[in-house]
Amino acid sequence: MVINGTNISMVRGDSETLTVTCSEPFAAGDAVTLTVREDVESPIALQKTVTVFGDYGEAVIEIQHEDTEGLDFGNYVYDIQLTRADGTVTTLVKVSRFTLEEEVTYGG
Repeated sequence: MVINGTNISMVRGDSETLTVTCSEPFAAGDAVTLTVREDVESPIALQKTVTVFGDYGEAVIEIQHEDTEGLDFGNYVYDIQLTRADGTVTTLVKVSRFTLEEEVTYGG
């Protein structure tokens, strides 16, 4: 995975890990959600939510190969949202580009 600013680029069908941190560490009851769509108004193409956090209060979003293997190559958009245990909602990463690059070896 390549992250340039907030834009993400990865090869379709690969497994990747994205670690998200916040100035106030994530805690029990919080949820961090990555949402990917073709554009901001299209149906969700990929969504991952983390509710268990690492030793330093970070969210580790694991993208498995099957999460992207059926998606088309090209540009998508994504954001990452935090919902605190008290119901407070904060967008940690505003709408940014999420690119699925081509692959040669395809197991499907």
